Amino acid sequence: MWTKLEKENYHLHSELQTEVNTNYRNKKQIKDLKHDYDCCVQEIQTLNGEIEHLENASEEEISELKSKIFSLKNQLYQAKKDIRDKEKFISSLEK
Repeated sequence: MWTKLEKENYHLHSELQTEVNTNYRNKKQIKDLKHDYDCCVQEIQTLNGEIEHLENASEEEISELKSKIFSLKNQLYQAKKDIRDKEKFISSLEK
């Protein structure tokens, strides 16, 4: 009878050790996954920052381009006006 209890005890101890080892591996895997998760969160935050920076840069660039377009339209208008004035002047000289 005692041998049967010893065998059962050994068997249960072995199962317990297997569970402890599995638990240890699972804890390590969870720790590694948490680390990976934290790295991913950091990378996402970094990329979001870069996206915001690019969006702001794009808005600034759009604003600058609109300003240049406005300036070029004014220059074009002035150039057309100068051409009309010079054509009138040349026309008046020819008369």
